[in-house]
Amino acid sequence: MKTENVETKERKSFSDRLYGDYMDRRNAARSNRALDATWRGIILVVGLTIVGIGIFFLLFPGPGWAVIFFGLIVLATEYAWAQRMLNPVRQFSSRLVRLFVSREYRAKRSNVILVVTIVIVVIAYAYWAKWGATMRGFEPILVPIEKLFNLEI
Repeated sequence: MKTENVETKERKSFSDRLYGDYMDRRNAARSNRALDATWRGIILVVGLTIVGIGIFFLLFPGPGWAVIFFGLIVLATEYAWAQRMLNPVRQFSSRLVRLFVSREYRAKRSNVILVVTIVIVVIAYAYWAKWGATMRGFEPILVPIEKLFNLEI
């Protein structure tokens, strides 16, 4: 019996084992009322802190929405309202995955990449043919910068 349990644990992925360990600890904490309240309070503080950092990153450079969604995922482990907020995100992401995996989208994406690459190569060749390996084609942009900072580019 014990060998079967070890074999099934070895077959599980790392994330499944991690989630199983978390749920074992969480269920043990639910048996004690004070420990349960403490657990939920810690999850609330940590999740809201992560969401707050995400909101900060929305105002300043950083991965704002990703951090906010991560904070909601942390909160969703304990709170149903956070799970309800994540449902539209989960539905949207599953639609995106289906879109990216489909063969039709893959063919369209490869065509767009091909056209964009051709356009970039043609523009680069035209620039190289006219000005060579210099910055002369960027004079309308560079002259005001040179004058502003007293530089010579």
